[in-house]
Amino acid sequence: MIEVVSIASNTLTERLSALRRSAHMQWLRFSSRILVIGALLVLVGCSLSTSSRMVSDALDSSESSSRSSTSKERHSRYREDVRSYTAAYVRSGGGFDAFTKELGELARRHGLTNWEDDQTTYVGVGEGLGDAAVGEAELETYKTSLSRSDPLKMQAIQLGYDTRQ
Repeated sequence: MIEVVSIASNTLTERLSALRRSAHMQWLRFSSRILVIGALLVLVGCSLSTSSRMVSDALDSSESSSRSSTSKERHSRYREDVRSYTAAYVRSGGGFDAFTKELGELARRHGLTNWEDDQTTYVGVGEGLGDAAVGEAELETYKTSLSRSDPLKMQAIQLGYDTRQ
């Protein structure tokens, strides 16, 4: 009888130990899933903001350096920033209103108060459209919309586009 009790006690101990291991394994699986989900959420959040942060950093850098430059150098930097911004924006597929709003903000950072009448803006946009490899239809849409059908502004966009082809 003592032997039966001893065997039963060992069996119960083994089962209890197995249950503990099983519960521990379930907890490990659960906690590792939580960690993976958390890491994925961080990565997704980072990738969504990376593009706009890069544009902002580039703009801040050129803004500080443009304060001590000649007018010609400032216009050249502004055109390059417009080109880079346009190419990145077109590739991201954003809306036209947001695009023009940010162009105004970019011009302000470069000390320009009336970007709509500055030919440098339109040449830079054309270069950016060329870098983004837009087709003729999209090019025409940007030319017409951004210039409000002004032939000189449309010509400046086309000139910038042609230099990047």
